[in-house]
Amino acid sequence: MINLLDKKMLESTFADDFASPYYPILAELYLQEDDLSRARRVCEIGLDHDSTNIDGKFVFAKVAMAEEKFTVAEKWLKKVVDENPAHFNALRMLIRLEFQLSRSQKTIQNYINRILQFLPEDSECMEWMKNLRVLETVEPPPLPGPTETKPGKNVSIQSPEHGAEKKYKIEKTMATLTMAQVLESQRHYNEALAVLDVLESNGQHSSQISQKKEEILQLISISKK
Repeated sequence: MINLLDKKMLESTFADDFASPYYPILAELYLQEDDLSRARRVCEIGLDHDSTNIDGKFVFAKVAMAEEKFTVAEKWLKKVVDENPAHFNALRMLIRLEFQLSRSQKTIQNYINRILQFLPEDSECMEWMKNLRVLETVEPPPLPGPTETKPGKNVSIQSPEHGAEKKYKIEKTMATLTMAQVLESQRHYNEALAVLDVLESNGQHSSQISQKKEEILQLISISKK
């Protein structure tokens, strides 16, 4: 019997049979050791010899996430959930990734519904649903304007007044740190700040909120340059 924690034995088994069903475990061990190149190589070889191994595809997605190759991770996660609709770990990872990649609300909703079909009271899904409802009310960020030409002499430029940003009203029951992060990832910076203000008024996550506010204010400053 193979000891699933014995890396040497797993390496030997994989060398003898590249289609071994144990290769995802070996790749996972490499991933835990932050040996991403070996983890990726094991997944590539394993899937070349057994393209039906769902666990191999899931570990490959995790490796891609660790390498910050998010669209690659998205591709493998979609394969996993299409082949196994009840793979909740892959579904949750995919939903978080779809928020991060600013995929359409319809697409995200579809994946959330897959979990709710089996777990209708899932708390994480409920929070995601709240985030989607907020995103429905948020206007898309403005497209970058044309590059300004340098003004000639004696041409006065009127600077916009500070503090003229639109005020956003956020329901207290819908304000979460996750929502603020989602809004930030989609460049809805003022809305994200409004969510953080609500959380701050409730005395929640004070240190995290302060740090996140500072990050967003820096992003706003950069976007105005």
